[in-house]
Amino acid sequence: MENENLQDIPAARRVFILNYIQTHGSASIKELSILQNVSEATIRRDLDEMSQEGKLERTRGGAILLTEKSTSFEHAYNEKAKLMIDEKKAIGKFAASYIEDGDTIFLDSGTTSLQVGLNLADKKNLTIITYDLFIATSVILDDSSTLIVTGGIRRNDFGVLTGPMVQDFLRDIRVNKVFLTADSVDINFGISNAGFHEIDAKKQSIRAGRYIYLIVDHSKFGKVAMTRVCTLRDVDEIIVDDNLPLDTQAALSKENILFTLVPAKNKN
Repeated sequence: MENENLQDIPAARRVFILNYIQTHGSASIKELSILQNVSEATIRRDLDEMSQEGKLERTRGGAILLTEKSTSFEHAYNEKAKLMIDEKKAIGKFAASYIEDGDTIFLDSGTTSLQVGLNLADKKNLTIITYDLFIATSVILDDSSTLIVTGGIRRNDFGVLTGPMVQDFLRDIRVNKVFLTADSVDINFGISNAGFHEIDAKKQSIRAGRYIYLIVDHSKFGKVAMTRVCTLRDVDEIIVDDNLPLDTQAALSKENILFTLVPAKNKN
């Protein structure tokens, strides 16, 4: 068998890319394509996958060295939708299996919650409440089910409603199940978000729910964002993909925090 050139081996090519960006701070798709003698489409796929793995940060036309972000940093919705796609789909499908005909549920904002909603078409007589406009406009439901959108002020680039109208609405309801999302999860600090816009809505939803499920992919763990939503003991169960590091699993188990690992297509 003839030996492959290193640039033809994805793992070797990505080691080169990472080393190059660590040395130079940034790189364009064009220059990496020339250096590796592969197509720009190949480099683009490499950078996209490396970005999803948290190894670098994608920019227009290239990538830069990943730096520690501020606790108030938050990806826009269209950026979030490109991250951890396989994990979110797996989590969403699994979480939807917890929902029974006749349930009243609250879907928190975010791309993982959207994946829950996309798996509810065969459920009957559901009442779904959300303040996420992408969920409201994308989810297909049985004719027997109802989707309710809270009032509020639209937050541009994030597709959610915010403000007193959301809080007032959630304060006056009770639901069977809440599917909560988060920007960051830390064993000690708990569940946190990058800004204040959705904090009150999240807290009100927790008070409104009989059962609270935290639905997050493994990349959210070991991080702290600016504003705490609640402690991990305030949720009944964490639903996370099985790429969650073993040391994090051990820490959760030590604190008697219930979590379920969902098999993800993309294994690290």
